[in-house]
Amino acid sequence: MKALHSRYTDEGHDARYPLILSQRTTAPEHDTPLLFQEFCLGLANDQSQIVLRRYFEQYGPSRSQWVEYVHSIPTADLIHWIMTHGQLHIECSDNTPPLAASTTART
Repeated sequence: MKALHSRYTDEGHDARYPLILSQRTTAPEHDTPLLFQEFCLGLANDQSQIVLRRYFEQYGPSRSQWVEYVHSIPTADLIHWIMTHGQLHIECSDNTPPLAASTTART
């Protein structure tokens, strides 16, 4: 099998390592190729883009094929989308007075 894109393994353990969202390997039958799938979420080196990678591989003794789909979005756009569409939950320290109804967060 391919070394899962050497850019992941050659850089060492640092913050640019992708977060593995899903990883699955299946061997349907003895004489059929091994199937591997991986979904990762990470940051571009300059942290300006959030990158989702979908990697698929079929590996067999006589032949191997792989494909990777890379989706990216500017980090600022994703943060704005989450703040606009995400569910808001506010936590604060115990000694902070409660917020007045007129100062609650609005989207």
